[in-house]
Amino acid sequence: MSFENIQLTDDQLADLYGKQLVIVEKGDNIPKPETKAAKPTIAPEPVAATAPLQGVTGKNKKQFVWLVEEHYFPYLNDADFQFLGDVLTACKMNMEDIALVNVANNRNHFDELVQQLQPKFIIASGVQVDALPIQPADYRVQEQQGYLLCSIDTLEAIRTDKSKKSKLWLALKQMLGL
Repeated sequence: MSFENIQLTDDQLADLYGKQLVIVEKGDNIPKPETKAAKPTIAPEPVAATAPLQGVTGKNKKQFVWLVEEHYFPYLNDADFQFLGDVLTACKMNMEDIALVNVANNRNHFDELVQQLQPKFIIASGVQVDALPIQPADYRVQEQQGYLLCSIDTLEAIRTDKSKKSKLWLALKQMLGL
């Protein structure tokens, strides 16, 4: 796949650049556009009781949350992202079906993630979260408070190890009824 031929949908562009394209520091001399008439003021939206989620991509259409902990990339490096895409394709899903959450870029507590994303399925991939009620990387699917949870190794470790790929596939088959 060549980076020169990547075409993003309008939704993908909005997800990537939804907040801002340029950061403007105070004191920058940027000309302001001329206004013809004063715009009516709009009341601010009410503040949510919980902090907005950060470090989340995907539409979560199938209420499937995939947790990763990546300190050097916004979500995953290219090889791991490609591998995740292949895994999702094998499960007849894509990135719109899941919410990919980088817990390294997310200040929300695990319980807040569950409350806001309302998952039916959670995969914790190489995540060291104290609030996870399971052992790390045991590949066992466990039922929690209304969702199925499975802790696995990092995508890099799975991608390079055939036996771990098999364990992941068995866990996904069990979770999704494949």
